Amino acid sequence: MNTTFTVEESNLICIFAGEGRNEVIEDIQNALSYLDDSDMMELSERIIGKLRAMTDEEFGWFKFVVTE
Repeated sequence: MNTTFTVEESNLICIFAGEGRNEVIEDIQNALSYLDDSDMMELSERIIGKLRAMTDEEFGWFKFVVTE
């Protein structure tokens, strides 16, 4: 597995943490229409791309914890 997440990406995933990878993707996609900030749009779209590129098993290996 070669996927890595930045602190910002991990924190955003924590906000949308759900039952699995597909649920996180769906929740972030649903939030896109409410975003006014171009940086947040870019971050969200980058995360969605990374999540789509990995398997559910790979996603399960990650332990997402909010960090500063």
